[in-house]
Amino acid sequence: MRLRLRFASLLFLAAIPAVPALGEETPPEVMEVATKYLNALAGKGSESDKEVLLGGVSMEAGLLQFTRWDISSKDPVRREHGSLATVTRRVRELDKLASHALGNEAGAGGSGDTVEAVTKEQAAKLLKPTQEKALQFQKEFPVLAYVLRMNKEIYWQPANPMRQILAQAGASGAYAVEVYRFIIESSESANPTPRKWPLRVVRFRTDKIDTGWRILTASDWSVE
Repeated sequence: MRLRLRFASLLFLAAIPAVPALGEETPPEVMEVATKYLNALAGKGSESDKEVLLGGVSMEAGLLQFTRWDISSKDPVRREHGSLATVTRRVRELDKLASHALGNEAGAGGSGDTVEAVTKEQAAKLLKPTQEKALQFQKEFPVLAYVLRMNKEIYWQPANPMRQILAQAGASGAYAVEVYRFIIESSESANPTPRKWPLRVVRFRTDKIDTGWRILTASDWSVE
């Protein structure tokens, strides 16, 4: 059984494309998801089109709207694959450190070696004591750390969808993650001054789950 699982993981990793050249075209399915979401925010599509958000429509995303949008620029795609066992171990180490850092507040924010729910103020207190572990994670898994919002307050937000998905993925096998990041320039009729903000289209895959292409929404704690 172990040999079968290992072989399946190797096949999964082999199917993941290598990091592309800077000039690689954005896949049509990625552009379709981004356009569908942006049009919904601009009132040109259906409210149901906001359901492409990873983890569902957050409070911030529900209130966001504008009348005009344009893609100002885009970054080269970022891809990564690795071991779920190693990632899970690193996350548990980070959670254990955070739970201990909360001290007497752990009753509200954590239990034992896990962090279940914290306030924005508590999350801010966790950044310094967990910084070394978070930076280590970022060096080992830079793309996954980016999607998880590692080393930022919102990493600890209870509604962080990627933490929930990572937990569902389990601690065995391999994972693959891809990120397309666009800079959007939008404006509102009441305030014609253009605003620039990042839009991320992500996909996370394991032997068990596949999110499909989804919008990584800004947190209610931060537009970034």
